[in-house]
Formats: sequence, C-alpha cells, structure tokens
Amino acid sequence: MLYVSYLIPTERLLARIPNNFRLAEVQQGKVFLSLVIFRGRTSGAATIPTPGIPFDQVNIRTYVIDPATGKPAVYFVHCGISGSLITFLYRVLSGMPVEHTPFAIRTRKDMNGRYGAYEASGTWHGRFSIKAGQTAEKVTALEPFPSREEALSYLIDPLAGFYSDSAIVRRLEVFHSPLEPRLCSPLEVRFPYLSSLGLVEEEEVARPHNILLVPYTPFLIYLPARKTA
Repeated sequence: MLYVSYLIPTERLLARIPNNFRLAEVQQGKVFLSLVIFRGRTSGAATIPTPGIPFDQVNIRTYVIDPATGKPAVYFVHCGISGSLITFLYRVLSGMPVEHTPFAIRTRKDMNGRYGAYEASGTWHGRFSIKAGQTAEKVTALEPFPSREEALSYLIDPLAGFYSDSAIVRRLEVFHSPLEPRLCSPLEVRFPYLSSLGLVEEEEVARPHNILLVPYTPFLIYLPARKTA
C-alpha cells in the first residue's frame, strides 16, 4: 500500500463532503488529502467461501471527524478498481460508487526487502504515473503532527470510513493490526485527476507532503456498510 498525501486548504474540499461532516484539520484551514494505492487479493467472506481474486485499487480520500467517536476517520472522495468483477462486487456489496480504472502496480526490492521503486500507472480521467523510492525503514516523526503516533493514527490507521452515493452517506468499518509504514520520497508523480477535481494544483501534484509505504497487511472489512442519518 502506498499513501501519497498532500496538505491542502480545507476550502478545496468543502464541496466534496456532506454538510454535516467536519474536516479533520491538522493546521488552521489545512487538511490532508491522500492517494492510497494498493495491490489486493480477496480472501473470502466470513460465511461464503470464495476464491481469492487479485485486483489493484486507488482511492482519493480525505479525513473527517467521525460523529460517533470524535476521532479522525476517512472520507472517500473517489475510488477506482482495476478488475471489472471486483468493481461490480464492490458496488453491489458496499454501495460505493467505484469506477473501473485500468492500472498496474510494479515494485522492485533489493535482497534486504528495501523498496528501490514502487510504481503505479494507468488511466483514471487522464493518464497517471506515480514512482516512489524508500528512504527509511520506519517513520520517526512527521510534521505537522506532534508525535509519530498521532501521524499514523490520522493518516493510515482510521478504522472507520465514510462515502456517499447521491444523498445516502454510508459508514464502513474495517479492522487491521497496527501498521508499520516505511518512509518514501517521490521520484515522479503525475495525477491529473487531482487537478481536474480542483483538489491539488497542477504544480503541487509532483510535490506531495509525504509518502508512506506498507509492504503487507490483511484487512477485515465489515459489510454491509451502514447508512448514516
């Protein structure tokens, strides 16, 4: 999983989230927006045995205050999935308005498991290409967060996410063990969809605030997602 994050003015996102949600600002008038890219494989449902299906996924997400807990949660602005079957199943099972997004992920590691390159490229409302290289095994600090724990809790560890389809807002819960990300630096970032949405200026896209990489983790997703008031 690769997390490519931008610290942007809150006002750019106000039209993208429901009116009853509050953005989780980390500075006055600033909130994070992240591209989350990962290679996945389904491992089956709790009650229905299903074969593992590989897929690649890319999310554009921001961070809001969960009305139920008061903690930072994820709000999915848009979601793209590479496989047609998984795209269909996501729509049916979760109600999330995902888009079929053809793209591929390639990684290169050395003998010690250090990522020399993580590359993702494809088409999602324009051609995109992201290349990053690992610079540190662990995250020790990440501005503007006061501690490493707060940074990870905000950016990669929320266990609740929200998304909307027209007037319906749904709350999705997940579970995973605490993640231990590695720190990366950008080698190339081109993602025109962010600019066309008015979220990240064209000249800002190539300069993300931070890039975090998680080599592997299992996720448990609780379905169906619940409608919120």
